[in-house]
Amino acid sequence: MGVDDGRMRLRVTSHPVDGAGPGSGLGRILSTGPMLRNTFLHPPDLRVGYLRASRADLLRLGALFRVAATSPHSALYVPAPPGARATAPVGGARTLPLLLAREDTGLRPSDWPALRRGMRRASAPLSVTAPAARSSDRPDDVRRRADRHPARFTEHAATAVITARAELLFWIGDWLTAAGDRVAGDSHVHRHGETFLGDLAGFFDPAGTDQPMHALCVVAEEPIFHRARWHKQQATTGS
Repeated sequence: MGVDDGRMRLRVTSHPVDGAGPGSGLGRILSTGPMLRNTFLHPPDLRVGYLRASRADLLRLGALFRVAATSPHSALYVPAPPGARATAPVGGARTLPLLLAREDTGLRPSDWPALRRGMRRASAPLSVTAPAARSSDRPDDVRRRADRHPARFTEHAATAVITARAELLFWIGDWLTAAGDRVAGDSHVHRHGETFLGDLAGFFDPAGTDQPMHALCVVAEEPIFHRARWHKQQATTGS
């Protein structure tokens, strides 16, 4: 991973696509592998989903959203962290891998099982460069476009699939980057190991799917502070 003038360079694995549906412009799946070890995406419960991630992972995830926004022929695949399972509760909620793409790639959630099988046949290492983040303030025209064409969330084949128009994916990436930047100076995360950063409300279509989502709440969790608190508790108990 590298950073240059606000841009972020990320190492991924590229898998060519040869089984997308009719009319699809999708040419490759970019897999992040174990890059996001501290990112947990929980599907919506009562129309609210949760994203828990470390500061570093939030910055990387913001960059990945911007890569997806500028890649009309790519989908981004973020596996669930090691040890997380989609079929059993983890901390009271399931954790899902994420598949992310522009709406105009033609990616359909029903295509995913075949695409996932195809990823085993060919792969190549690749470096991609995410554009620099802009201000996370959402201009009125983006609000209007989001109202007319919201992002779509669907859970299919134990994977969270998010598709949206390019400008909306880019803005979500900006928002995640800004959220990650706030973590270091947040006193709550230093005291408790986690902090609520806000929610992406009004960007996802709450209707029209089997798993509607109205908002995605974002929580930063810093493992280093969790470990420090655990060691302090152990020292207190031991004394």
